[in-house]
Amino acid sequence: MGIVMSHMTLALDLEGVLITNAISQLPRPGLMSFLNECEILFGHEHICIFTTVNEKRFRDIARKLVSDELAPKWFTEIRYIEWVGEHKDLRFVDDDIDNVIILDDYPPYIKQTQKHRLIQVNQYLDPYTHAMPDMSDREFERLIEELKRFLSV
Repeated sequence: MGIVMSHMTLALDLEGVLITNAISQLPRPGLMSFLNECEILFGHEHICIFTTVNEKRFRDIARKLVSDELAPKWFTEIRYIEWVGEHKDLRFVDDDIDNVIILDDYPPYIKQTQKHRLIQVNQYLDPYTHAMPDMSDREFERLIEELKRFLSV
């Protein structure tokens, strides 16, 4: 199955990464298997959400994704990172930022001195029409490979 890197924490952005945004909440294709793969790599107790969306809104979205069977049950209980300031400071996740990997689609939110801990995600956008979002999106497959590479260094 792979080695659980228990000392590493995976910080996930929500909007543009796991779902389109907090309004439409369309899940990126493969969300369930992506989160299950992340659980194998990190253990769900070492996965957190680091988003601009407030915690109550995030919990509502998480519950809906779980009830629609689009995310694993543990996703509703995932650690939520409260943060202040203009940047997502990885020290909010762990005092030692080298124990954190963050997946985010918006690099300007990440502190310049912490960019080496970022795996940039291609933004998953709303079609803003009545069309379905891009179901051919394979970003999660690429991200799992990136995470495995990151962990094997």
